[in-house]
Order: sequence, then C-alpha cells, then structure tokens
Amino acid sequence: MKEQPLNSNNNMMETDNSNQNEVILFVKVSSKTESISKAKDALLSDVYGARTEAGNYKMELYSAEGHPNNFYLFERWKDQASLEEHFKHPYTADAFALQNNDLTEPIQMNYLIDLWPPNDKLVKENYRLLTTLIVPFETKPGKGKALVALFEKFVPLVRQESGNVEFHFHKVIGNENLFVLYERWETQKDLDQHNNQQTTVDLVGNVEPFLEGNVLDSILFAKDISQK
Repeated sequence: MKEQPLNSNNNMMETDNSNQNEVILFVKVSSKTESISKAKDALLSDVYGARTEAGNYKMELYSAEGHPNNFYLFERWKDQASLEEHFKHPYTADAFALQNNDLTEPIQMNYLIDLWPPNDKLVKENYRLLTTLIVPFETKPGKGKALVALFEKFVPLVRQESGNVEFHFHKVIGNENLFVLYERWETQKDLDQHNNQQTTVDLVGNVEPFLEGNVLDSILFAKDISQK
C-alpha cells in the first residue's frame, strides 16, 4: 500500500503555531529497521510522560498495517505554551535524539486545525483503547476546497452514528492540499457498519477524483500501541 506524504513541517523543534490556541499535531517517525524497538521505547516514554502533563489533552502512539518502520503520534495540547513546556522534558529530548542515528528521515510534524470542532470545550482526556482510523489526504492542486465541502456535510452525520466516539477532519497548516481525518469508534464492528453506510460509500466515490492517488492508498489502518 502506498503511503501518502505529509511534510508541512519536518522540524519537530519549530513550534510556531499562532493560527490557533489549542495545538493539534500529527507526527510521523520513520525508524531504521534495526532501531524499531529503540524508537518504539523512546516514543512510548514520551507518550506516558506527556500524559502526566497538565497541558496535554491527548497523546497516542500508533503503528500502521503495511508500514512496519513507521510510528505515528496524534496529540492535542491546551496551547502553544504547554507544548513548549513539553519539549523541556528528558523523555521528549530522548525522542528527538532518535533523529541522530535511528531514523530514515527527519521527524515529520504536522500542525492541524480541526475544521468543525465539537461544541464541547476540549479538556484533558482519560486514555481509552478504541478502534481508530487515520486518513491523511493529499488533494490534487486546487481541489482542497472541494474536499472540504464534501466533509462539511459528512462530519455531523457520522458523529450521530452508533459507536462513534470522535470524528475530526483537519487541514494541515501551511499546505492547502493536505488534510487529516481522525476517527475513533467503540469497536471494529461499529467502524465496519459505518464503512457500509450508503453515505460513506457515496463519500468515497465523490472524494476519489480530488485526490493524488486513491482513498484506499491514503488510509492508515492504525493500531494504538500506547496502552500501558
């Protein structure tokens, strides 16, 4: 399966994100084969440490089917100051240090904006192991607005479906053609039922012409590996 690139910001230490108060991040870490175990341990230490910080609302680490060398972090922070404070901790420094010898490319850090955030004020979450799907989309040049228009109608419908816990459609700051869909479900059965809904089938068909590649190639079949 071909993985769609996300590369709006490859330097994890550059944290200028004045576009929004809350900070949402989607991070990709590509490990050398011989360093997979080391990278996983360092990233898990960063995840567990972050969860103890008052300014961290969410911190999850994922692997993905078909990409054994890659790890993905999904993060939410209260504000930019909380993220900057996170960077001062030893466990975060250890994660950054992977870039010295253990990765095949620099850490990719993507700032996100949730286009239709829920009405409830976001607060620190208690970790739950759920079924997750993450879809990084790259559109053809000039097709981003058309993709957004499709999801504007789709997002509120999905949030009403049985078993849906979260359904967020984000744009990547700094690149009008990059987007990230993040969805969480109580069970795999709930996700399967969602995928079989006619509204979902129709959306996939309508989205396809706007993408570089196809929808299936964009999907990360994510496995949450951040449970203690």
